[in-house]
Amino acid sequence: MAVITNADLLKRNNVDNLVSRINNKGAFKLVSENGDILVATGNVKLVISKVNYTKITPELLRAYLTSKRSSGDKFEIEVIHNRTKKWMATTKFFKDKDFGGVAGKSTGGGSERQELGLINILNENAARGNKYYVSSFGSSKKILKAEKNDGLSSLKQEPYIDIFIHTHDGKKHGISMKGDSAPSLAGGGLIGIKSSAPDLLDKIYKEIEKYIKGLGFKDGSVIDANLIPDIYIQIPNKYVKKILVGSKEMGGPVDYMYIGRMDVTATINHNTGEIKPNGTFYSIDEYMRKIPNFFFRIRKRDLQSDNMIKINFTKKNKEGYPLIFSAPKTDKNNFRMVIIDKVPSTGKRLVIS
Repeated sequence: MAVITNADLLKRNNVDNLVSRINNKGAFKLVSENGDILVATGNVKLVISKVNYTKITPELLRAYLTSKRSSGDKFEIEVIHNRTKKWMATTKFFKDKDFGGVAGKSTGGGSERQELGLINILNENAARGNKYYVSSFGSSKKILKAEKNDGLSSLKQEPYIDIFIHTHDGKKHGISMKGDSAPSLAGGGLIGIKSSAPDLLDKIYKEIEKYIKGLGFKDGSVIDANLIPDIYIQIPNKYVKKILVGSKEMGGPVDYMYIGRMDVTATINHNTGEIKPNGTFYSIDEYMRKIPNFFFRIRKRDLQSDNMIKINFTKKNKEGYPLIFSAPKTDKNNFRMVIIDKVPSTGKRLVIS
C-alpha cells in the first residue's frame, strides 16, 4: 500500500494539506486504506539543525523537507491510536487522494466524509477520558470508541451499518448514517429489502402489474410513457421497521439512524462530557415518528427520444423481479423505484397490506 513519503510532500500542495490536517486535528489511516484511524492531536516533533518545534507551519515543513538534514533532524506527528497517544512519521500514513493517492472508499468524500468526521470527533474526545457521551444515547453510555464497518455484507454489498459506536457498558451500537436532504430507508436497495422484508417486494410487484393490466396494457405492449402516471405505494409500518433495522445478512441490525450534514462538527462540553454533533441520532422508533409515512415511487427513466416504453412482465432484473418498463428495441431497463415520504397530487396511489 502507498504511504506518504517526504518526496510526496514536495509535490502539488501536499505540504499545505498535511499541515492543515494536523492543525485541524484531522485523521489519517495507518499504512493502508483499511488501516486503523489515527487522530492527530495537533502536536509535532520537528527538529531542524538542532532547533526543536512542537507546532507546524507550511514554512517550517518546507524548510525541513528542502534542507540538508543532519543526523538529529526529524519530523514526527502525534496521533491517537486505539486511545493511546503515539509519535509517528508520515511513512506510517496511507497516501489518500489529498496527497496524490487513489480516491478510495475512505478518503473522505461524500458519505465517507460524514462517517469519518463523526468517528474522528468521537474518538478524539473518548481518548481524553471515559466521561464523554452523546446525549441521544444518554449520559450513562460513555463513548469508548467509534469505528467504520468495513468490508462487504454477506450479500456482497456495502453493509447497512456504516459505523459502530462502542460504549463503556460493553454495548456495540450499529449506526446507519444519512444526509439531511431526504428521508432515508432501504439500505442495500432491492437486495436489502428482499433480505429484511422478503414478502414485501412480491406484494409491490404484483400490485404494479395488476394496476397496469387494469389500464388495458399487457405484456409486450409498446405505449407512450405518459399513459402511465408515476405510481406510489405506501409501505406498511410493519415493513418499515423491518427495513430500517435491516437483517444480519445485509449488514444490520441497525440501532440508530444518524441524520446530518456531510461535514460533521460538534459542540463539546468538556466539563460534563456531552458531545452534541450537528446531526441527530434517532432510535428506530424515533425515526418512524419523525417520518411517519414512506412510499415506493415507481417511475420511468432513461427513455428514448420518442418517449415510448414496452410493458415487460417477462424479462427479469438481477434481483429476479420483472422489468415492468423497458426500451422497446433494446429491452434496456426503464423502471426506477425509489422511496420518498410524500405523494404529489399528480401521482397514482396504490395500497397494499
